[in-house]
Amino acid sequence: MIERILRIGKQIVLWFSVLFVGFLCQVSLISTAYFNTETSLAEHPQYRMDSLVYNILFFAVFYLLLFMVSRRVRVRQIPMKALLIFSVGFVIAVSLIWVKISYTYPEADQKAVSWVAWLMSQDNFLFFEHGKYMQIYPNQLGLAAILEGLYRLAGEENQKLFMYITALSNGAVVYLLYQITDRLFGSKRVNCLVLLLSMGCIQIMLYTTFLYGIMLGLALALGAFLSLLYFLKERSKKKRVCLCLLSAILIGAAVLVKNNYSIFLVAMVLLLLYKALEKRSWQSVLGAAVLVLVTSLMGRGLTSFYEARSGIPISSGMPKSLWVAMGMQEGERAEGWYNEFNYNTFLETDCDPVISDDIAKESIRNSLKGFADDPAYALSFYYKKIVSQWNEPTYAALWVNQFHSGNFSRIVQSIYDGKLYQVLHEYMNLYQSLIFAAVLTCLLARRREWKPEQLFLALVILGGFAFHTLWEAKSQYIFPYFVILLPYGAAGISDSLDKIWLEWGKLRNIKE
Repeated sequence: MIERILRIGKQIVLWFSVLFVGFLCQVSLISTAYFNTETSLAEHPQYRMDSLVYNILFFAVFYLLLFMVSRRVRVRQIPMKALLIFSVGFVIAVSLIWVKISYTYPEADQKAVSWVAWLMSQDNFLFFEHGKYMQIYPNQLGLAAILEGLYRLAGEENQKLFMYITALSNGAVVYLLYQITDRLFGSKRVNCLVLLLSMGCIQIMLYTTFLYGIMLGLALALGAFLSLLYFLKERSKKKRVCLCLLSAILIGAAVLVKNNYSIFLVAMVLLLLYKALEKRSWQSVLGAAVLVLVTSLMGRGLTSFYEARSGIPISSGMPKSLWVAMGMQEGERAEGWYNEFNYNTFLETDCDPVISDDIAKESIRNSLKGFADDPAYALSFYYKKIVSQWNEPTYAALWVNQFHSGNFSRIVQSIYDGKLYQVLHEYMNLYQSLIFAAVLTCLLARRREWKPEQLFLALVILGGFAFHTLWEAKSQYIFPYFVILLPYGAAGISDSLDKIWLEWGKLRNIKE
């Protein structure tokens, strides 16, 4: 009975992933959601149709070139350590160069968190008072704490220090993707491909200037998963305890930096419970409890620390229902995107969580009634909400650099609003379509051999899809899920190359 439940659970994750990635693949081949230089400031996504023939031609050229290279360069000849060092170094170097030449400065939430952190470094807790930023958005406390530490070291509000940390985080993400890919697939060719794909994902480098902790949180979350993989394979009890605690601390830190990485935590707990049933071992159940407990204690501990310093209790902030209600509304940006409903409602009720929660629930009921009365509208609404996030190939990587000033070179200026802006956008569009198609290939080609550990990243992506379909929409939020698709993309490209080699061998045999 247990084996059947486990098998069904694994199949659910696999085939839901196939359906979702298949949808993304189809949509990305024929259309694109995008920002242009006129609409990016307002963060208003536009939509256009793409040429299916053009995309297929790009795939054909890509695989032809890859096949020709693979005929001349054998995988066993590639020095993996050197390639790994080069890849990590390349991503860090480009990230640092972009920080140096972009002259980007934070605005909106970035600016608010930075200013709160600077005041905290001066022992000024003005924004902890009722109705102020930290009472509305207590989820930003972890990021603000990191910034405070940096500003205390620098003696000023030096935002570039965090950008430098983000550049190092980018390199850490590439390294961790490589290590995770090696443990999931055990193929030197797939390892090579994931490094090449990581270097080709220029959104990673462009995100370096974004003062929001997305890449730092992703590095911590991937580190937590890698530690968990070691934990599941380790036999020594002492080492298992250390690895479990390391994984718990890393995922706890990731959640503190960005709450969205709670989705990683949930997926890790589910994986451990699966392994507990599979191995009939309570150690994995204990491991899951440790992950949840440590993450909770870290969050509570940080809150208590700042409550003691400020002398002001930190509330739970806006009710979650306000975000869900806003995610079911239209706005000037796009369906389900930020429209100030949650913020305005909370302030208008004098930050009363009970009253604002009642208003949010009433809004949700009205939205559900509207969807039920007009199913075609509901389908259109959620279709646009999904594609505006998942089929926007820059994932706001160009948008997050829109606030800039200084003496730019002609190249940088072109990236902001010239021909290079269009070139980069088109490159990212083709790159996105390639990854989606490769991931779909990987999921289908290996459908009979997936292990639960290998499906972990797919589970995280499904969790991200479900969460951001209900929650506030934004293509920026989807970027970490796109990055963790790269191991599957590398495996899918490798599978396609195997197929090409097989057909090439058949063709040669026919000729001979």
